[in-house]
Amino acid sequence: MTLASSIDYLSMEGLPWVLMAWAGLYFFRPFATLIHELGHFWTAFILTRDGIRLTVGNPAGNPLYQGNRVRIEFSFRKSSCGNTSYSDEGLGRLSKILIISGGPFFSLGMSCLTGWLTLSSVHPVWLEITGVSWFCANSLAFIRATLPMRLRPTEKFPEGPPSDGLQLLWLLSGKGQSEQEEEN
Repeated sequence: MTLASSIDYLSMEGLPWVLMAWAGLYFFRPFATLIHELGHFWTAFILTRDGIRLTVGNPAGNPLYQGNRVRIEFSFRKSSCGNTSYSDEGLGRLSKILIISGGPFFSLGMSCLTGWLTLSSVHPVWLEITGVSWFCANSLAFIRATLPMRLRPTEKFPEGPPSDGLQLLWLLSGKGQSEQEEEN
């Protein structure tokens, strides 16, 4: 078993491991999106009483799970996109802030946990590379969600869906309220 501390990642010896980390990052994207959306989902599940729909990717068939209040759809196609739909009727500002913040908090939490586990001790190279890929996938999901901007346009959002950061900015400032209501 080769330990990670014996590999120089910035050399020809380390190049295959760096390429594997990039491949791992691509592979883990849908699962990092799922973790992020679960943050919105669980908060909405606790704070609302109506149906909740969690979607990752561009599903084209049967849902992964269908219950009384819950519908979960998962696809590897366009897997960096995710959405949690719920009714925000009757919700106060604090509840909306908590639901919107749930995704970034889950992504950040998973990044911190993975970073701590990866850096806390010496692991086999394959496990360290897996940890780095998982850390990067969740960190990118966190960064992408928190920056106040419009994301890549989709069929549902031709102008691009607002990031969680942009939604929070709208909610806290009261600006863009009509835009936000049109998109929900």
